Amino acid sequence: MTRRDDLEAIRSVLERRRRDLSTVQASMSHELDAMQSVERDSEYEETAQVAQAEYTLTSIHDSRRREVEQVDAALRKLEDGTYGLCTDCELEIPTDRLLAVPYALRCADCAAAREALHGGHSPAMY
Repeated sequence: MTRRDDLEAIRSVLERRRRDLSTVQASMSHELDAMQSVERDSEYEETAQVAQAEYTLTSIHDSRRREVEQVDAALRKLEDGTYGLCTDCELEIPTDRLLAVPYALRCADCAAAREALHGGHSPAMY
């Protein structure tokens, strides 16, 4: 299989993931809207449970939104021909890494160096 074939396979994976994420996002938005529109009972424990559920759903929703942004960026890079190039060293990211993390921005070496530099908490470390 050529790199071009691999990139087309990855494009399909990204497009499918984008569709799946959109479906989940719509469902979660509906759930959050429903939870927020319900009047709260004065029972503290029940209110705390609902607040915790809202917080959890919101956190998951935000995480999925960020993933959608990463998938969209990868799809744009596929379109403009820059997909699969490390943003740091500008070398090709190995296909195995792209198959594992289709929206990877960096090769494994550069991602590891960035993570080490930022103590394991680097935004956009992929």
